[in-house]
Amino acid sequence: MNPHGRTNYSVTWTTAAQAMANMMHYTDKKQHDLVDVMGYTGLAFRLNIHAETVDIGGPYASFDWGATFSRGMRNLGFHCKSMGTITATPVAPTLEELEEGLAFVQRSIDRGLPVMTWDLFTPEFGVIYGYDDDARTLRCKDNWKDGEIPYTKLGHGQIGELFLLGIESSFEPDRRESMRDALEMIVAHARIPVIREDGQPFRNGLAGYGAWKEAFEARTVEAFANAYNVGVISDAREFAAEFLRRVSVEWMQEDEIGREIGALAQDASVYYRHAADALVTMRGMFPFPQGGEPNEPGQADRAISLLAVAEEAEKQGVELLERMLAVLQASSGQPTSARPWPMQRTYP
Repeated sequence: MNPHGRTNYSVTWTTAAQAMANMMHYTDKKQHDLVDVMGYTGLAFRLNIHAETVDIGGPYASFDWGATFSRGMRNLGFHCKSMGTITATPVAPTLEELEEGLAFVQRSIDRGLPVMTWDLFTPEFGVIYGYDDDARTLRCKDNWKDGEIPYTKLGHGQIGELFLLGIESSFEPDRRESMRDALEMIVAHARIPVIREDGQPFRNGLAGYGAWKEAFEARTVEAFANAYNVGVISDAREFAAEFLRRVSVEWMQEDEIGREIGALAQDASVYYRHAADALVTMRGMFPFPQGGEPNEPGQADRAISLLAVAEEAEKQGVELLERMLAVLQASSGQPTSARPWPMQRTYP
């Protein structure tokens, strides 16, 4: 049980993780819950902020959805396939792409597995879990509604772009390999800047805190977008702290390496809890969807102070995650100096 107040980890603002967890409920791995999904996919540790407006698209901007989500699901023991290319400027699917997407959905549902998708009833992630060929409708659920949409609306929601992710098969993952890969994803996101070709001033990872403070300092924050980002990120850090707390408890029961990982995770959990606490305070200041008054000087200054607290705590947390990663790399024979990511990544 979490000693810090929150006890319900069955729902999250991160609808990508919610959709993946919903898909997993139809598989042989029902033991995994939302905390596992948020942790092993790295979604509990993401931060991506627009330095001018705190754009509402931040949480899902500037990364390859298919590759990132598939990698995270692999850490949980699933091979996945995705369809659709998400670009900086949304592009609606062609008729051929729509037909391929519908066939992809139907094949998966016929096997008893729902499909994760984007922008059903609202621009968030959800699942398609049924279809009716006679009525030409899809049965869908997201955080807004459980209902039907016509075939023709797939990929033509409010945003107008097609993305699908389906489970192809499952396997038993090696827990240490899964943890190592998750940590590689998390640390890369925290440390390595993603440079967008469209020049939009999004900054990811730890640099996102600086971008967020800049927007508050300039008094150019969009209230609705900021409230959404605060909600998503504060909730995510609560999951990060709980995930690391669980890791510490579970791994402490193992061998010497496990105990070392467990001790580091325990300390990291404390720092992520501190970050979460500061961000949850901000969530109270800027409730979604009303948004509060982020550009009012007193509110902006207080937000900057809280972001500084969260930033410092998360810096300490990331350093501990790097130490966990180094231990796992060394135990697997992988040189700790090796880095499986480039020094800079470009997003179209």
